[in-house]
Amino acid sequence: MSSLLTAVWFTPMAAGGTILAAVGGFTMHLLPGRVLLIIAGIGGVVQMIMFALMPSGGGNGPRTFWGFVFPAMVASTVGVDIAYNVSNVFITTNVPRRRQGVAGAVIYTLLFLGISFFLGFADVVAAENAWRGTEDSYRAVFWFGTGVAGVALVLFSLIRIGSAKSEMLVEEKEELQRERQEAASLTD
Repeated sequence: MSSLLTAVWFTPMAAGGTILAAVGGFTMHLLPGRVLLIIAGIGGVVQMIMFALMPSGGGNGPRTFWGFVFPAMVASTVGVDIAYNVSNVFITTNVPRRRQGVAGAVIYTLLFLGISFFLGFADVVAAENAWRGTEDSYRAVFWFGTGVAGVALVLFSLIRIGSAKSEMLVEEKEELQRERQEAASLTD
């Protein structure tokens, strides 16, 4: 595949990311965070399965793009953007302002460490299957990615996060509780 064609194949991610960012702000309060994370996990699994099932020697024809690459890129966008939005809403509403930077750093450090860690394993899978040829080696990596995405989906289904709401920040809740305590102590 040429570099230009590969770049064009990534266009659905840019368009989908823009659409999901706009629509997400209007809809995140309608579904619980767990459901949104499960949708993100399904997007990750679908993405990997589409690449794993792409026909060998499919070339760069329209059937390969519309049948496999386009759905995989859309699913990838769903997976990444929804998980990103849910985690940001969780950080900004459940962690005090003074600790939001640390919470974000921990979450994204874990994310990128996980990516780096499993990218290393994917390289091992590719190397162990190199004798099968490049396409089958990549296919093995995509099946490995499907398994990893499946585990992430199971973990997402175990996480308890409520719907995004227009709640008070942690500091505002603490201030309100302090005011109530002061009012209660004055009446006593």
